[in-house]
Amino acid sequence: MRPRFLLDEQISPRAARLASARGVDTRAVAGSDMAGLDDLAVFRRAVEEGRLLVTYDIADMSAVLADLLKEGVAVPGVVFVDRRTIPPSDPAGLAHALARLAGRIASGAVHPQGGIFLQRSR
Repeated sequence: MRPRFLLDEQISPRAARLASARGVDTRAVAGSDMAGLDDLAVFRRAVEEGRLLVTYDIADMSAVLADLLKEGVAVPGVVFVDRRTIPPSDPAGLAHALARLAGRIASGAVHPQGGIFLQRSR
């Protein structure tokens, strides 16, 4: 099964378009009906839609993830992106890395439920 991604609000919708062009089901919060929602609401929407949340907001979203897990919510997963690894100014690099990750998840090589850190693809 191919994963589906939701890009947190600080990530350019261009990354979602580029990832989608690579065959990866990706939505962006920015520019959507979710724009302006707080972190918990965005994470809950990702869960409702069965999407992995992709975020640069490691500290805040780690805390939200922990709270949801304590509630017993079945979180599909979260993908943390380090600004030094793939900067927000590189939506093409992020889209490429998400496409690679999607393949690894689909093959069973990666299990994102507890959270994973995205690596730059080569």
